[in-house]
Amino acid sequence: MFTIQLAGHKFTIDNQYPYVQRLCGDYLTDGLGVPISVTARELAFEGQPSSYRWPEGYLESLAVYRKICRILRREDILLFHCSALALDGRAFLFTGPSGVGKSTHTRLWRQRFGNRIVTINDDKPLLSFRPHAITVYGTPWAGKEGLQTNTMAQVAGVVILHQGTKNILRPVTCQEAFPILLQQTYRENSADEMRKTMDLVAQLAQLPVFSLTCTISQDAVSLAYQALTGGKR
Repeated sequence: MFTIQLAGHKFTIDNQYPYVQRLCGDYLTDGLGVPISVTARELAFEGQPSSYRWPEGYLESLAVYRKICRILRREDILLFHCSALALDGRAFLFTGPSGVGKSTHTRLWRQRFGNRIVTINDDKPLLSFRPHAITVYGTPWAGKEGLQTNTMAQVAGVVILHQGTKNILRPVTCQEAFPILLQQTYRENSADEMRKTMDLVAQLAQLPVFSLTCTISQDAVSLAYQALTGGKR
């Protein structure tokens, strides 16, 4: 049993497998939080449907995060699938369908800006919604490469990525952005939970949102950087 802190909230995890505690090593804290444990049925659910037998410790970690996300939504905090970077303290979210190249694109940003960049999370960060700000928080659930930092930053913009042979960037309206951003959240089937999620995503869509069709190149980084920051250094 151990306690972690995510997005300012504590959770005490009664784990069955050591993998979960190793995964959460950067987020360990003292004291007790909301209790989290996983049943055999919940463990089995995480492994379906799949012909591959995933390690049970990995499946437990998924079930733990699912439960945490359900609890955090009550506090206006959502899981959002993206690669989240902080440049000079301001966060930018790069999202899109699985396999579109989010991690590849943000790796180019790290190469370009060096220690000015902090990778907050490369796959499943948390977004906290408050009246005048949206804040992104690092989590241990950070994709295959495990790129994450136990930190937070205010979100300044969102880029929806698409693969292409040319670099084309354009601003996206709230109405156009909303369904795309909603698709990248963790959602429950109940009507009340869906309404809550939709309300929060509507706030996210009001930030500067851009669609970037791009190649794997520093030119694509330059185009997004100019749009997101106005070219400010």
